[in-house]
Amino acid sequence: MDREIGGGIPKGSIVLLSGTPGTYKSSMAFGILHKAAISERSVGLYLLLEQSMGSLLSQQEKMGRTLDEVGKKNIIVSDVGRIRAAMDKFSTDGDWMEALRSYVEYLVEQRHVELLVIDSLPVLEILAGEEDRRSFLFNLFEWMRGLGTTNFLIHEKPSLNGEYGEEEFLSDGIFQLTLSPMGEVDLQRRIRCIKMRSMPHNTSMFALEMKDGKFRISPAI
Repeated sequence: MDREIGGGIPKGSIVLLSGTPGTYKSSMAFGILHKAAISERSVGLYLLLEQSMGSLLSQQEKMGRTLDEVGKKNIIVSDVGRIRAAMDKFSTDGDWMEALRSYVEYLVEQRHVELLVIDSLPVLEILAGEEDRRSFLFNLFEWMRGLGTTNFLIHEKPSLNGEYGEEEFLSDGIFQLTLSPMGEVDLQRRIRCIKMRSMPHNTSMFALEMKDGKFRISPAI
């Protein structure tokens, strides 16, 4: 996939992993952190807003991704419960987004976090309770760029033909994940890069397969 997008995701980018439920968005984001933690010893932070930490890790273990000592050291998973527990320390007035930002900034500085995953953007918007979506997204993206991390936002988008929102325009890259019919009885998971700023990327669809804890891509049938 690195080859198909012109050499890989540039450091410091904000990338949307966008698609319908069941297209491996969360697993792909975790897989990026997992590979970086094992092969490059990079520290990744996974902010899990839709399910519990135990649920995510159990799911990944079933897919062949059991964390060894290096993985446990270099992948930080924080769910809503952990973030709420940190509110007294990181927020002066009980502001949820202030606590989240301060918590992330603390981990980035103290643990030298290089990769950040937010799962997911729609849930983050709900928790933030902001009424002005455009201002919220602009401030969110500006904050992420200031962290110095490479960022991945999980984003629910039901259709390739849906209207683009501010998040697509603000992001540096977009990976679209889909479920495509194969005849009358099967579905094929597919992925394509529809945007990667400053990179000569291929926009073709590829078949996406998970086997033995690893993703594989091949030309879509």
